Amino acid sequence: MGESNTYVDAGANLLDAMYQGTYHGKERHEPDLDLVLQRSYNNGIRRVISLAGTTKESEDLLALIEQLDATDCEDKVSVFGTVGIHPTRCAEEFAEKISHDTDENNTQWVPKTEQKQKEIVDKLISLANNGKSSGNIVAIGECGLDYARLQFCPKNIQQIGLRAQLEVAIETKLPLYLHNRESGEDLHSILSEYKDRLNFDKSYPGMRGIVHSFDESLDIAKQFISMGLYIGINGCSLKTPENLATVKDIPLESIILETDCPWCDIRATHSGYSYIKTTFPSKKEKQYNREVGKEFCVKNRTEPCHVLQVAEVIAGVKKLDLIQAWQRLLHCITTDGEYLNICSQIKQKDWLV
Repeated sequence: MGESNTYVDAGANLLDAMYQGTYHGKERHEPDLDLVLQRSYNNGIRRVISLAGTTKESEDLLALIEQLDATDCEDKVSVFGTVGIHPTRCAEEFAEKISHDTDENNTQWVPKTEQKQKEIVDKLISLANNGKSSGNIVAIGECGLDYARLQFCPKNIQQIGLRAQLEVAIETKLPLYLHNRESGEDLHSILSEYKDRLNFDKSYPGMRGIVHSFDESLDIAKQFISMGLYIGINGCSLKTPENLATVKDIPLESIILETDCPWCDIRATHSGYSYIKTTFPSKKEKQYNREVGKEFCVKNRTEPCHVLQVAEVIAGVKKLDLIQAWQRLLHCITTDGEYLNICSQIKQKDWLV
């Protein structure tokens, strides 16, 4: 791969236990995040944005990025992060249980007091501003709504968490990294209430951010795009013929590449699989160790290097070769001094997002 054809994975989960060798609570192999990131670099990935899902994860992610920055190696991936609370985790942070039923579907929650919610917001603002000043934090999220997994957090608590984090974005003037699962209409409605306050960069037409792992309809995508948002595409966006038809009609200049690794792999049963040209040999986690990891990925565990496959599927669906697609995807994440901006400018760069 030529140096000019390099990539950004705009959505990874580098804190996931799989990169520490743990799968479903069972230890299978030694930690190998360093091998994963080296493999990514060797395949042209130059920058990765890793996501946080709780206040604690936001703290841990900042620590991880500082640790990676201190690594004495020039040829390495630059890792950036987000600060925020995933919608399915909002009950843990913004609510308290009033029942302790063993059946998650019957658990009842009440919102925490306004004072306690404010303390959470203040904590997120502090973490985000600290990370912003160092150049390591580039967005607020992963925040949003997830109506597909209400057993983890009811709608009303998710919406409280989302609104709280929109206030964090407004205070820190950072872009949004948005989660949306079977909730597009409500997410768009709530964002619309904040659209003027979120348009804090008057040089950019609308709010800045990404609606990640998009798998809803083209109409919903167009609603988000009209607000100034970009659409994050990964393997979960490329499963069905309907998914591919939607991706085909989303303007290329509105698409962001991401993996959501270690999740969202593109499998042989998925509609997008036929467009893949780049493959990575893999071993089951029980057969994997650090020596094996020098040449193999873990089967069904996605890594930032798999963003190449996402790019290939998008190019195939749009009937472009990869270089054509790359030449047209010249936007979204730009370096401005020491601060990495998401969706702030559209200008040519020597790496693909």
